[in-house]
Amino acid sequence: MKLRPFSLVLAAILAATFMAGALAQQKTPKLYKWVDKSGIVHYGSSVPPEYANQQLEVLNSEGVTVQTVAAPKTAEEIAKDKQAKAEAAAKAKQEQQQRDNDQMLLDTYTSVADIERDRDSRLAAIDSQIRVIDGSISGLQSTLASYQRQASQLTHAHKALPASLKKNLDDTQDQLATDQQLLLKQQQEKQAVHNRYTAYIKRYQQLTGQNPSNGSS
Repeated sequence: MKLRPFSLVLAAILAATFMAGALAQQKTPKLYKWVDKSGIVHYGSSVPPEYANQQLEVLNSEGVTVQTVAAPKTAEEIAKDKQAKAEAAAKAKQEQQQRDNDQMLLDTYTSVADIERDRDSRLAAIDSQIRVIDGSISGLQSTLASYQRQASQLTHAHKALPASLKKNLDDTQDQLATDQQLLLKQQQEKQAVHNRYTAYIKRYQQLTGQNPSNGSS
């Protein structure tokens, strides 16, 4: 459809008005508002260098604040922000881990009794290993005592210890120390398992609304 001459003129006027308004808006200088050290408010098209690093307000032609420019943060403020973000991230990670653990409990066990059976099975396995290590330690202690008696007899007789006896003494003492460390590790693991399953039971009861005094041993 062809536009009438009047319509063409009107469209041209509207376009020109829009462009003029846009150009005028672009050419309008910014007006800033700031406060000096004495608390006096100042206005201007530029900010003195000594106040450039504090909070400023940008005003439009009608004096209305259209933007607030925050003051640059100090090194201390930046450090605090960084620490706060790190703490928030750590907290979020911990909360997610707790949700994952809770879901694991609910997916794995159907009752407190299930948890107790699992606990008792693991503790029994550790007890079995402890008994084996205890037996090894007892045997090594007897062997070491025998070697030590032989060494004592030779020493009293002013005889040199054979190299084989010295080696047997050293090897037995080393193995005994290794087994004793292993025994300690197993004992610590047993306590850790007991504590872990005690926490499992308590949390499971919380998640399922059970009375903590019931169903645990």
